[in-house]
Amino acid sequence: MRRLGTYLVGFVGMGLVVGGCDPYRRLAKSPNLADRDSAAFGYFRKRQYESASQLFEELVGLYRGNARAAEVLYHLALARMHLKDYYAAEKYFGQLVEQYPLSPRASEALFQQARLNYLLSADYDFDQRETRRAIDQLQVYLTLYPDGPHAAEAETMLRELERKLELKAFHTAEVFYRIGRYRAAKVLFGDFLTYATQPDLREEAAFKQAMAALLVAENSITEKQLPRFREAEELYRTFVQAYPTSRYLPTLHSQYEHAQRVLQVPR
Repeated sequence: MRRLGTYLVGFVGMGLVVGGCDPYRRLAKSPNLADRDSAAFGYFRKRQYESASQLFEELVGLYRGNARAAEVLYHLALARMHLKDYYAAEKYFGQLVEQYPLSPRASEALFQQARLNYLLSADYDFDQRETRRAIDQLQVYLTLYPDGPHAAEAETMLRELERKLELKAFHTAEVFYRIGRYRAAKVLFGDFLTYATQPDLREEAAFKQAMAALLVAENSITEKQLPRFREAEELYRTFVQAYPTSRYLPTLHSQYEHAQRVLQVPR
């Protein structure tokens, strides 16, 4: 009996120790809102982000319309971010910005939302939904907070994302060029040149636009060859004027002279 009693005492003691490892469990189950609030932030401070986020999700609904909701949403987003659940974190930061724009946390939430979309942005040859979302959000942040604590970082991210979209547009035009869809390539390269800022991409796009135009002229029906050649000739001369030392110039000049001979265009 004495041995059994010793075991029982030890078992109970172990249960108290285990229960004592989670001082917030009782508060988390309390019907009192303040207790559950304390438990959620207690878990967050102890970096128990899964437990914290479960309570924060409950509190968001309970605090709806209350200023405290913004603080809870902010920490819910941070908890999901620490758990690398970036899509959920982005959603909660966005919810804060949309529902509580006057909150002191709104500017930080806007930046973090943009940063998460930046992290989620795929390589340029995949879908660019997150890239465009990040660009829009970074532009809003820089407009509202031009001297904000993250302004320099936001500018850097914005330039990187804009280059990615330029690469995407250039790559799309180049695909049509490579498969011989020269009319489509000419149009797409022309569209690209209306907004592209990267000098290396602009030069190659202008070259391929002119090349595509010359090839379109060569492959056209007889009555359309000459007017299309004249259009290509204008693109050719524009390129020569803009890039007189370009490495693409010998190739383009050769194609121009070939088109002249094929179409029997007088020099």
